[in-house]
Amino acid sequence: MPRGIDLHIPFPSRISPDVDAAHARHLDWPCSFGLLDTEEARQRHTRARYAEVAARFNPLATGADLDLSVDQMSWYFVFDDIFDGPGGAPHPARRLVEATMAVLGHPPSPKAEPIVHALADFWRRARAGMSPTWQARATTHWCAYLAGYLDEAENRERARHATLPEYLSFRRNTIGVQPALDLAERIGHFEVPPRAFASKHMIAMRLAIIDLLIFQNDLCSLEKEEAVGDLNNTVLILEREHACGRSRAVDLTVGLVRQRSESYLALERDLPVMCRDLNPIERAAVERYATDALRCAARGNYDWSESSGRYSIECIDSTLSAPRSLLDS
Repeated sequence: MPRGIDLHIPFPSRISPDVDAAHARHLDWPCSFGLLDTEEARQRHTRARYAEVAARFNPLATGADLDLSVDQMSWYFVFDDIFDGPGGAPHPARRLVEATMAVLGHPPSPKAEPIVHALADFWRRARAGMSPTWQARATTHWCAYLAGYLDEAENRERARHATLPEYLSFRRNTIGVQPALDLAERIGHFEVPPRAFASKHMIAMRLAIIDLLIFQNDLCSLEKEEAVGDLNNTVLILEREHACGRSRAVDLTVGLVRQRSESYLALERDLPVMCRDLNPIERAAVERYATDALRCAARGNYDWSESSGRYSIECIDSTLSAPRSLLDS
C-alpha cells in the first residue's frame, strides 16, 4: 500500500490468542501436499504471515478451528500465484479450475494436481458438521470464486480494459471473501438463518465489505499486478476513466474504501429492524456474523496487509521467478 495512507477502517483490531502457535505449525499442511516444494517457496509463504490474516479474520478461533482458516488462506494464495505465470493463460486456467471445482462434489482423481488434492482435504474438514443448506451455499460461493479466474484469464489474454463496474462483477468472486465468511460460521459453530442471509439487507452488508476489501487489496497489490501486466486494478482503472495521475487515482480509491465503510455502518445500525421476526438464536447468529465475520474481515485484512510480506518487492520478485511445478506434478 502506498505509504502514509490511513484508510480509516472503523472497526477494532482483533486477533486470536493462538496466532503464534498457528504460525509455528502453518507450513505443515501445504507442505504435506507438496505445495511448497522448495526452501524459497517456504520462506516466501512464511514472510506473508498467513496465520496472522486467519487469526485476524477469526479472532475467537483457536486450535484446529484456527488451523482450518490458516489452511484456507494458504490455499488461496498458492492458488492465486499459479495464475501469475503460465497457469494464468485461458487453456490451463480452465483445466485447473474445472478439476478444482469437481472436488467440491467428488473425491479427486489420484492423478489430480497437488493443489486440487489440498482443496479436497480442506473441503472435507470445512463442511463437517454443517447443514446441507450451508454446504450448498458454500459450494456455490466456491464455484463462483473459482470461475472468476476464467474471466480474469480471458481479460488478461485479450488485454481487455474493464470498466469499474465490469471489474467489480468478477473481482467480487475472485477476492475470495465470501468463502472466508462462510468459513467463519463453520469455525464459530453457528449458521446464519437462510432467510436472513438471503435478505436484501444482508446482501448489501456483504457487498459493502467485499468491495471495501477489493479496493483495499488493490492499493496493496498495485505493484505486483503492474509487474505481471495486469490491466485491471481499481487504481489503474480510475487512472484510465478519470484521465488522472497515480496520486489522484489512489485518493479516489481511498475514497471508495471510506464510502463502503460508511455504507456498511449505516446498514449495521438497522440490523435490529431486520431481525425483528427472528427468534433469539437466529438473531444471535446474525449479530455474530456482523461482529465476528464481516467486521473482522475488513479490519483483519487491513491490519495484516500492514505487516505482511505478501506485497513486498522481495516477495513479488520471488513469486514471479518461482517455477510453476504445481501444474506439472
